[in-house]
Amino acid sequence: MSLLLYNLLGIRPNGFGLEIEDSSLKAIMLKKTRKGAEVVSCAARQMKKGIIQDGQVVNKQELANEIGGLLASAKPRPIKSKFVVFSIPESKSFIRTIQIPKMTREEAVEAVKWETEANIPVSADKVYLDWQVIESKEKNEEVLVVAVPKEIADGYYESMRLAKLFPLAAEVDVIATIRSLTSEQEVKTTLIVDVGADVTSVSVCRNQIPYFTSSLPVSGKTFTDALQKGLGVSWEKAEELKAKYGLGKMQKDDMLYNIYNPLLENLAREIEKSLVFYADSIDPNSQVESIILSGGGSLLRYMADYLSKRIKGQVILGSPAKGLGISKDLPAEVVRDICPFATAVGLAMKANDCL
Repeated sequence: MSLLLYNLLGIRPNGFGLEIEDSSLKAIMLKKTRKGAEVVSCAARQMKKGIIQDGQVVNKQELANEIGGLLASAKPRPIKSKFVVFSIPESKSFIRTIQIPKMTREEAVEAVKWETEANIPVSADKVYLDWQVIESKEKNEEVLVVAVPKEIADGYYESMRLAKLFPLAAEVDVIATIRSLTSEQEVKTTLIVDVGADVTSVSVCRNQIPYFTSSLPVSGKTFTDALQKGLGVSWEKAEELKAKYGLGKMQKDDMLYNIYNPLLENLAREIEKSLVFYADSIDPNSQVESIILSGGGSLLRYMADYLSKRIKGQVILGSPAKGLGISKDLPAEVVRDICPFATAVGLAMKANDCL
């Protein structure tokens, strides 16, 4: 059934959010209620290697098949909606804030195009471009610009169609994460560290607007890989030990701590660099007031505590379900470990806004 036919019949369908990483998929479906929205179904799935490589779809049909399997496995019930908002990796996108003089909408379209082309390493005719004015001043306007190479976005879109889904929108993953973990009314500046399975995204935002984003090679997989090599065990055993013991005793004589320490130091240094860059180059008049840790890798026990001590500032675990209702049918383990679903929740919120 098409979206047009739904509207003609006066039916409000529910869409869902789909987060896509190189090696994993996550889906969340929300239902609108009188009090806001409620999580009604969710799913996570590891993918075969090689379907997506470095953020680019290599095998569209296989990705479509994996998405079908993901939706069928959703708990407490399969996701049958055909309406989806899917993610595009931040590492393959360009997010910039630019200044343009005040002008008509038609003039602004051209001005944004030329300003963007001067700030990204890809010609404007090879990207999909979206923008919005985020602050209007006396003579100038500050504009948020998002550009995604067409060859990247088209691969994801075509996979959605092969999965017989109707894409409502595509969104850069970090923007969806910001939506689920912060509020539009939140004026304080927040740094979000999203430790995914394949990459860590760092963003600085205010009023849900990203002013700085970057991607780091540290990820949930790199922690498992370090543990596997350090202990000489299988990947599966390393995953089990990582989940059970976390960072260990967080002491220099502890074996787990010593295995993880180089990765944690790298992550801490990158966070510090992001804080300095934002203060020096983006907004010298604004200080980061809170740091949020999210993503599946953030569930590594004691990581938030370690980073808090290391960078001498409080780091808290993000709560993507904050402000959302939870269906009573949702499995307890999903409710307990919903932190990795921050991006999928943000995409599902976008889907609800589209319908």
